[in-house]
Amino acid sequence: MGRQKSFICIDLKSFYASVECVERGLDPFKTNLVVADPTRSKSTICLAITPAMKKLGVKNRCRIHEIPAGIEYITAMPRMQLYIDYSAKIYSIYLRYVSKEDIHVYSIDECFMDVTYYLSLYHLTEKEMAVMLMNAVMKETGITATAGIGTNLYLAKVAMDIVAKHVEDHIGMQKTSCSYFRKRVKRIKRFEF
Repeated sequence: MGRQKSFICIDLKSFYASVECVERGLDPFKTNLVVADPTRSKSTICLAITPAMKKLGVKNRCRIHEIPAGIEYITAMPRMQLYIDYSAKIYSIYLRYVSKEDIHVYSIDECFMDVTYYLSLYHLTEKEMAVMLMNAVMKETGITATAGIGTNLYLAKVAMDIVAKHVEDHIGMQKTSCSYFRKRVKRIKRFEF
């Protein structure tokens, strides 16, 4: 029987808003910032908001007029080429550790990596490898990442989207059977806001 597969799914936290904060020398966890074009209308959709705004209860992808009046925030005009440039820089960081054949880009701010054979190469656990990648991205770009680890792409994605939100290090792990996982997801969902 072959080696059990190990996948890491990495997401760049509030990517567009984080890039705008980095460009301004601001911390996205302490700064209220919205990426949107208010010149279009008051119903313009926010492309991204910072984690600081999410903590205040503002929903991501809200419309500008839905942001409560009492919240002060910076509005950043969308700069898609800048976000593409940051994404390319981050992809180049991943390529220092993982071959392009083992990286599956999902979106501008999210990718999957098959790290099965890299763990023994680097003498790391899945979690240690995720930390190494996340730290490299943070050090070189200032962007915070979250990660999910699983034995297939689906489990890695769900571990990142659901489990990572509820752990301090922002690294979710899900390597168990689906029946156990469904029970765990139901339990976690009860605690979501």
